[in-house]
Amino acid sequence: MSRVCFINRCYWPDSEATGQLLTELCEFLAPRWEVTAIAGQPNWEIENETFVRSGVQTRNGVAIHRLLHSRLPKSQRFARVRNLVSFTLAVRRWGKTTGKNFVAPIYESSSAERNSNTNIKSEIIVCETDPFLLPLVVGPMARRRKARLIYYLQDIYPDVAVAVGVAKNNVPIRFLRNRLKAEYLRADCIVVLDEDMRHRLVDCWGIPKKKLQIVPNWMNCSTVTPIKSNNPFRAEQRLDDNFVVMHSGNMGLTQRLDVLIDAMRLVSNHVAERRITLALVGNGAKRHELEVQSAGYDHVRFFDYQPREILAASLSAADLHIVSMDAAITGCLAPSKLYGILASGTPVLAIVPEGNAVWRLVEKERIGWNVAPGDRNAIAEAIRNSLRMERSELKAMGERGRALAERLYDKQICCEAFEAILKSTS
Repeated sequence: MSRVCFINRCYWPDSEATGQLLTELCEFLAPRWEVTAIAGQPNWEIENETFVRSGVQTRNGVAIHRLLHSRLPKSQRFARVRNLVSFTLAVRRWGKTTGKNFVAPIYESSSAERNSNTNIKSEIIVCETDPFLLPLVVGPMARRRKARLIYYLQDIYPDVAVAVGVAKNNVPIRFLRNRLKAEYLRADCIVVLDEDMRHRLVDCWGIPKKKLQIVPNWMNCSTVTPIKSNNPFRAEQRLDDNFVVMHSGNMGLTQRLDVLIDAMRLVSNHVAERRITLALVGNGAKRHELEVQSAGYDHVRFFDYQPREILAASLSAADLHIVSMDAAITGCLAPSKLYGILASGTPVLAIVPEGNAVWRLVEKERIGWNVAPGDRNAIAEAIRNSLRMERSELKAMGERGRALAERLYDKQICCEAFEAILKSTS
């Protein structure tokens, strides 16, 4: 049996998409691999989930090492930096102490079977990017252990921070980028989410293309299915008579949801379209500001992250889903929310830079509309177009999206692709 250790701040019971995806990947691998997850404290906990806040526990065959670190409010810039440095240092301490010997999962098997699992053929460390400083401590750790090393990039920093104006492309930032590049070059493999991320690392960072592999994020199409009739979320939230435009996921710096709210005001100025509701589902650093912006405006409603078991109903409750990316971050990340939207059989309004990976997909597969970021008038017009469209046409868009999810972005397909990379690396 081969051993693989994933290192990332976000993991179960965190309700953020990256934590849920990593949890699904680890549990998918657990029957065939000895899997360990080094994780931190969740930002948004799922209700009714109990977990060991500090120490080791086993869940669904995965040994989880939970590390303590600071959890200051993410809405404050200093606090965000403090949190990411704190977890990075916690991983470094773990690597020098407990991390010398990974703790294997507690299998419900005989002593002989457990002993047979100690014959480890190889060891792989997979380092994600929450926080992005992790490679600076995980790279040296992997070399000390003589382990194979894979970087699994959900986003590319410090490029994101520079793109959204949080940091300037000054000498310290360039130094940090060069340090990260040096670590990436020493890895056995780098996994990114789409072609745009690969292009950025090749063209802007100088990473050899042969070192990069693409595995998109995913959705479990067997659990998230379209529920367009008698939808319990719509009924419970009294949305049945509304045309629901939904953004489901993180409300952070890169989504520009303030522009979306402004566009909704333009749409709702038309008396015939007053049945429309913008549902913002999730949480994040910008949620409070968005709530202040929309105070007293009846066409915007906020909902917390929804439990995984009702995700199919909440996603399917939308008539139109929003995927939003700031123009400056093309190639820095890929919106994982897209795959749940496709699985739910709902048309997409992609507010993304022209020609990027999401734009190309929406255009090629005819699953919705594309609009350039920041153009509130164009966003409003796209929403009006969806309102005017026949229900049968919207349904056909959603069905094409669902078929695409089953073909390319199902959990089984993408997790198998990641496992193939692990096998080729071991």
